[in-house]
Amino acid sequence: MTGYILKPFFDRVEILSDGANYLPDGTVVGIREKVKTSRWCPLAVVGSGSVPVIDTITDMILRAADATISVDDTLAILAESLAVIRAKGFAGDSPARIAIGAISETRGPITLFFSTFEDEAAAPFELHDRPFGLGQGEYPPPEEMAAAGWSHRAPLADYGAYLFEYMRGRKRPNPAYPEADLIYSIGGHLDLTVVRSDGYEQKRLVTWPDVVGERIDPNPREDPGLPHDDGSMFSDGSGYE
Repeated sequence: MTGYILKPFFDRVEILSDGANYLPDGTVVGIREKVKTSRWCPLAVVGSGSVPVIDTITDMILRAADATISVDDTLAILAESLAVIRAKGFAGDSPARIAIGAISETRGPITLFFSTFEDEAAAPFELHDRPFGLGQGEYPPPEEMAAAGWSHRAPLADYGAYLFEYMRGRKRPNPAYPEADLIYSIGGHLDLTVVRSDGYEQKRLVTWPDVVGERIDPNPREDPGLPHDDGSMFSDGSGYE
């Protein structure tokens, strides 16, 4: 599932997310910007899991935001909608986890999430507040994070690339498919989105050489270059004419 980090500050919410969509075996099927934002109120959504489910739920959330022009009203509608979806049943083979960063009219910067499957993190189909932020992925030991620039006050740009490079290099379980083989699951690119009361900032921090149709590989072999007539190689890829 997608790697992401959401962190609230006194005046904003920062979000990091990779850009690869992939099959359960780690094969990349697309690369895109995963954080979606409302046009009319300061609210951003990022999801992991089933892409059709993520897109459908994200569209529902953003439509509510556009209609109400209110973060608080949007979250109230979402909470009611999740209860209805849960009561009617939901396809267990299409799991998703959705995270939201927003500037509430009454609470200021907030981060929260919900899942559509039995999740070890929290009960499904319920909005869960995370006042100190939340993340999905495997982090280094605290002393290594501190050495890379982490602190409660540091912006994500100071150490986010380091964390995602660490996660990219490690095979991880898929929370929605805990019995499946471990896979490399961070790829495409790393984006930073900043949510403020008056708008958004979005920046590309890292781009990785992942290829659609292939599995994510954090340690690709070097291109051996072009062969000489005798079968040897030039290191720079040049050859005889």
